[in-house]
Amino acid sequence: MLRTQRQFVIDKVKAPLRKVLILVANRLPEITKENTLHPNTHILIDLKDKFLEYETNPERKEMLKAGWKMFIAEYEHDPFYRYRFDWLIEEIVNSDWKPRPVGHPNLFWGEPEPYGGGYLIKDDKLRSYKNRRHIWASQ
Repeated sequence: MLRTQRQFVIDKVKAPLRKVLILVANRLPEITKENTLHPNTHILIDLKDKFLEYETNPERKEMLKAGWKMFIAEYEHDPFYRYRFDWLIEEIVNSDWKPRPVGHPNLFWGEPEPYGGGYLIKDDKLRSYKNRRHIWASQ
């Protein structure tokens, strides 16, 4: 579908979705570490700030900022989604997920070079995580 109807998807699906996402996100209060409780929410706030610092595409930055805001709000207030996202992170950590290529993203991205092509998880963190899981399982 995307090969034959790419422009249709851009104009009739993505553009309206972008507008609605921004509109809805702007109705939410600002999300800060001071008005949130969960430690992982605080990590997401830091990641959002870092991500938006690197993003340089003005047309997409507003939509990405809105997406982060809505995602963090859902993560903070709704355990239904929070624990499913936590599950996804656990699955990524325990999978063969590949890191991004060196120098990517390469358009509209302000991350200091060199970047990309590294490991997703440092070995010591992975070992520590797996050891904790082993300890938790034995309790």
